[in-house]
Amino acid sequence: MNEFFPVVCSDALSKIGLLVKARRLALGIRQADFKASLGVSPHTLRKIETGSEWVDLRSFMLVLWRLGITETVFASLDGLEKTSQITRYADDEITHQSLASRRVRLAKPKPEDF
Repeated sequence: MNEFFPVVCSDALSKIGLLVKARRLALGIRQADFKASLGVSPHTLRKIETGSEWVDLRSFMLVLWRLGITETVFASLDGLEKTSQITRYADDEITHQSLASRRVRLAKPKPEDF
């Protein structure tokens, strides 16, 4: 599975990378200064701006946060905790935080399943 990466995901990362670069340039921040202020590796910002899928999530989120575009990128998540996608698995007493801590146990596949 390491060789497969869905095109739709690659396209989304490319668009986010362009947004990151455009925002950084609009703010007049040089790459070297930006990397130093966040403490990310020298190669990480370039990978994010080019849409690479090989970036750690922490660095990715720090860059979005520092540029003030987290809400722009994840706007479709606003109010998600109140949607049927989450509430159908929880009742009134259970919040989305306790739902996130629940464990899921799936049956082990049998050789005949393959």
